[in-house]
Amino acid sequence: MTVHVFSGPTVSAARVREVLPDAVTHPPVRHGDLMRLGADPGDTVLIIDGLWHQSAPVRHKEILALLAEGVAVVGAASMGALRAAELAPYGMVGVGRIFEDFRSGALDADDEVAVLHTDEGRPLSEALVNLRAALTRAAADSQLGDTEADRLAGLARTLPYTSRSWTALGRLAAGEGLGPAFSRADAWHRTHPCDAKREDAERALALVAAGLPPATGAGAWAGEPWQTSFVRYWQAAFRPGAVAGGQPVSFLALLHHQQLYDPGFPVRWRARVLAALAHETRGDVCRPVPSSAVRRSALQFAAAAGVEVAGMSGDQLAHWLTEEEVSQLPPEEALVRVIVRSARLDGAWTVWPATMAEAGDLLGSVPLAAEAVAAAFAVNAEIEATDPHHTTAHLNADRITSHLTQRWGLPEECGRAVLDAAARDRAFRDFAGAVEVARTFYLSARTAGTMPSASLPASGTRPSPRT
Repeated sequence: MTVHVFSGPTVSAARVREVLPDAVTHPPVRHGDLMRLGADPGDTVLIIDGLWHQSAPVRHKEILALLAEGVAVVGAASMGALRAAELAPYGMVGVGRIFEDFRSGALDADDEVAVLHTDEGRPLSEALVNLRAALTRAAADSQLGDTEADRLAGLARTLPYTSRSWTALGRLAAGEGLGPAFSRADAWHRTHPCDAKREDAERALALVAAGLPPATGAGAWAGEPWQTSFVRYWQAAFRPGAVAGGQPVSFLALLHHQQLYDPGFPVRWRARVLAALAHETRGDVCRPVPSSAVRRSALQFAAAAGVEVAGMSGDQLAHWLTEEEVSQLPPEEALVRVIVRSARLDGAWTVWPATMAEAGDLLGSVPLAAEAVAAAFAVNAEIEATDPHHTTAHLNADRITSHLTQRWGLPEECGRAVLDAAARDRAFRDFAGAVEVARTFYLSARTAGTMPSASLPASGTRPSPRT
């Protein structure tokens, strides 16, 4: 069993390792980190600190996903206390006074635990819960009246979390006629320093070191349809699908690369969509069966649903088909293409895979694609390191358009309808969507001098320092 601890600045990684020498330490948790973790049933994840504001915070359903898989999740002190108070009914274990106050409703604002800090974890502001704790304890030691403590805490709450500090509170108190009360509190605090967040973090570390109280387990909810299309997308985007150069590569990155560069992908995607419609499934995994029987069954399914080419307007046909296809394709083939192109990758439909297991035969050569993806990330990181403004978001869309047009064997100067049709055959919403996805791989293709392809040797690929 492995213990993972996300912390900083409340408690350092060095302190975590003093208490839990075998723990895997991580920086404050962010959205996606728990999905990337690869935790196994029986593992323990302790969340103390988490980022928000400058990055998306850890989602509640990321934690539910771990709980549903048999991972014990403990929270305390800061982001961990917030999430534990919200998810205790679902099996997350909360530790400490701050958690209890959030769970009881005594505290109800996220900024109670928020602090501004450097990338290295040095706090630049003071958490409101720490100011409250100091004022409460000073009052308990007869240095303040209860009313004075409450008024000072109220003033502290009016400060933005980024500028909360004893100094800022002192200035504010002086302007509100509470200067003498603050001076007494400040004098007491200098000889009685306290850090409520740190105290709760230490309790949680000690509890994990001693063995958790019996976990309540995920509960009956785990068998209910709690997952949304967002959870499936996060699983695809963050969970490793393969390893290249010792680094994990997400399943979604592999899928995107094959959509763009594997010449066999359109055929496999078409077969998967038709098989799904024909209910040719294996469990919840769509099984590509490129046979006339499947095609016939899919068309029968479409007909039963009232979908037919004869019932489509000219504008509808022009949206999904090229002008040449509208004029030349037999009705059945035209309908098949409309069906396949309208079934773009979407986590709301199970034909869209979120894991390697669900993908089945949809993917081609995974090792080659993983190497190409890792190489693309490495090139992007190297270029961005030379100038933070040189990001893939700033790449010229026209150049990527030429890159994909050449790669897909399309005529130069072909129209938007042809580009959209080719992109939709690869499960993109349209060509603009394919261009956005291709930004990640374009620089690598240009640097290597050859187009990356899962069906070709991955020349010039290198291990990636990031995933």
